[in-house]
Amino acid sequence: MTGLDSTEMVIGERPQYFFDSGLIEEIQNIRRTVHAPKQLRRNPVLELDRPWEHFTNFGADDWALWRDDDGGFHCLYTDMALDRDKLMREGGTMIDWHISRFRVMYARSPDGLNWDKPAMGIAREGGHDTNVVLGSETYGNVWGPAVLDDPLEQDPARRYKMLYELGPPGFRVADETPGAHIRLAYSPDGVHWTAADDVPGFGSLGDRLGDTIFPTFDPDSGVYRIVTRHPLMELAPRTRPTHAPMVGGAPSFDAVMATPNRRVVRRIFMCESRDFVNWSEPRLILAPDPGLDNLDVAFYGMRPFRLGGHWIGFLGVFHQVSNTSTVELVHSRDGRQWERLAPTHNWIGLGEPGSWCANQIGIPRILDVGDETWVYFGGATSQHDLWYAEDQKEPKSHSAGAASDPRYALGIGKLRRNGFVSVGAGETREGMVATQPFVSEGDRLVVNAACGTGGYLKVEVRDATDGVLSGRGLEDSDPFTGDSVRHTLTWQGDANLPIPENVDSGTVYTRFIPHRRLRFVMRNAELYSFTVERSGEG
Repeated sequence: MTGLDSTEMVIGERPQYFFDSGLIEEIQNIRRTVHAPKQLRRNPVLELDRPWEHFTNFGADDWALWRDDDGGFHCLYTDMALDRDKLMREGGTMIDWHISRFRVMYARSPDGLNWDKPAMGIAREGGHDTNVVLGSETYGNVWGPAVLDDPLEQDPARRYKMLYELGPPGFRVADETPGAHIRLAYSPDGVHWTAADDVPGFGSLGDRLGDTIFPTFDPDSGVYRIVTRHPLMELAPRTRPTHAPMVGGAPSFDAVMATPNRRVVRRIFMCESRDFVNWSEPRLILAPDPGLDNLDVAFYGMRPFRLGGHWIGFLGVFHQVSNTSTVELVHSRDGRQWERLAPTHNWIGLGEPGSWCANQIGIPRILDVGDETWVYFGGATSQHDLWYAEDQKEPKSHSAGAASDPRYALGIGKLRRNGFVSVGAGETREGMVATQPFVSEGDRLVVNAACGTGGYLKVEVRDATDGVLSGRGLEDSDPFTGDSVRHTLTWQGDANLPIPENVDSGTVYTRFIPHRRLRFVMRNAELYSFTVERSGEG
């Protein structure tokens, strides 16, 4: 995106980031930098360690993460028990009832690092009171917990909402129309759940969706959204019989997914709703680009988050030839139209061979903790599907990971708070970035910025005609030379950010709706965001 509509220049008190150049009018000696999270050496922080756990899936959508009002950390995750021998011998899919048992389990932590899996009194296995919260022999397989803390809900018992996938007893993919059954549950705390009587609907698809479901709420439109996959996205005509022998294919390999046909590749869709029950049919929002992406690239899922006046998304990228997954960043101004920030660039790449995340990186979730943003992501020792679909008679390469001992776990990477992208200048040349004229009633300018040795950041305030406001020129700006996620800029010690008066910029409207421009000048510094806030004074 290179420009914004004039209505989008009314920024209010929302933080402004630099994922795109929409608010930038002019630059000189400035670069944009995408910052990746720094992974903890102690990773992983949450993994399979209980006798009743089988395969703890921290992949795309099979887990949820949040903090409560007291700062505690909570996680729901899917445990998968598969009869791999039966799958290889009889065929079918991993979600068929005769092949698998899926349950949703619960873990908690006081600090986000050290996790406990409490007995929930719901399901016993091998003499143990387990941490299972949903899924049983009578109810069926449950997986893909998609949790939303609903800001509109007035009933405390329904504060948390969860969409999940259900495979009832006897479920077989071959006997059904495509897609899993989607169900809804409510909870007062995100831990104790009650299945709803209402069955979600998705237009003509009924209660079916593809997997990978990520719910959000847009406060601007008052609409709930889910980012998901369409259950019919892989139903283009086949070019050869299913499971026809192909070089490098495991017995469960579907030839359709190997063809260079963009109609059958995994891609990203969106549904919308006013009540979290009745949803629109999925519409396509992101797909691999033949001009950028290799033939084997598919988009596995995407998790969006609201960030000030922007949306950021974590895009799971599936590389079918290597059978591995990585993560890219995407962004949006309205939460509906999305762009890739740095196409084909891994925001989180694979770990070293033999490490806990050597072959898979799951789609992240983020939580703000103090001055940091913690990025939680899944990692796996095994490739995407070889842990359950690989022919046991075929020799495995070392890089494939041990199919007999697969492991998916949860790790953490850390960023400065909301420090995904910055614009900055180096040591050699002073840089400048000037904004488009914008509208805000705020009277304080707060920045998230960091300066290196000898670095500084100054700002000049101008009106709609590019005239410098009195006492707010560069010569008046007090240089910021530190590192802070929240610093209020001043001019000769005064933090007031005045609003220009009686400025005639060519239209009658600007006389009543004054615009301001900011002109940041910096050296050896990075600017992550700025916010025009109201001080509450006067």
